[in-house]
Amino acid sequence: MLYNFNKEKLDKLLYDFYSLTGLATSVWDSQVNLLSFQPRDMCRFCSLVKTSAEGRQRCMESDRAICMECAATGKPATHYCHAGLVDTAVPIKYKDSVMGYIIFGQVVDNAEKITDIKLKKLSDELELNYKELLASYSELDSYDKEKISSAASVMKTVTAHLWLSEYIEIGYSAIASEIDNYIRENLKEDISIKGICERFSISKNKLYEISHQWFKMTVGEYVTLVRIEEAKKLLNSTDIPVHEVSSEVGINDYNYFTKVFKSNVGVPPLKYRKNFPFSIG
Repeated sequence: MLYNFNKEKLDKLLYDFYSLTGLATSVWDSQVNLLSFQPRDMCRFCSLVKTSAEGRQRCMESDRAICMECAATGKPATHYCHAGLVDTAVPIKYKDSVMGYIIFGQVVDNAEKITDIKLKKLSDELELNYKELLASYSELDSYDKEKISSAASVMKTVTAHLWLSEYIEIGYSAIASEIDNYIRENLKEDISIKGICERFSISKNKLYEISHQWFKMTVGEYVTLVRIEEAKKLLNSTDIPVHEVSSEVGINDYNYFTKVFKSNVGVPPLKYRKNFPFSIG
């Protein structure tokens, strides 16, 4: 599927949602790349946590984890991030495809406030000043689960219609769609630039132009993206051994597959399957 995010419109939507709810809100693409964030000035607590390299890594893993849950279920998901704050992710869907995610939160659960002991442990692990971390935590807004659930319901309704209001532009190009279908139908094969050009009787320059215009990345990056998407589906819905999943998506070197999967998803395939085991029947 070919689509583009209208960042200007999404910025306005996120700002309006933040103004009404006080919940920090962000939009991410299907590969969990940040596209927009409101408010522009992050809360002091999160900013402080992200001054630590370890803190930034944990934040990234938390964001990926909640988005993976959305991708696996196709439904909104709420969790506590590594620092104990409540975050909720809502999938942006078009028909049965997840195109991205909206995450909101960075607030304290009224019923599950972090203890001073846990904050001290966090400050030690991230090598941060405890008193400064404690002071910034006290500035955070508190929400109860009912309000968070209501906000998720509203956002779910909003995301279901984003493409209708041109927040997400669903595009169509006959040649790009044919190339996309060709890649998906031949994942197990050795897909090359030369092979695609010969199949569609186009030059390399024309292929690069199509790829950047419609896929927003190089051809090689797009092939890898499709392979990882298919691998995630197989890991979520079957009990096929991981090394066979690797072969099914056209990556015959298992070690390389593990490396590429972790680079794109944030966790290795075995851990991904463990977090989202398939169900039989």
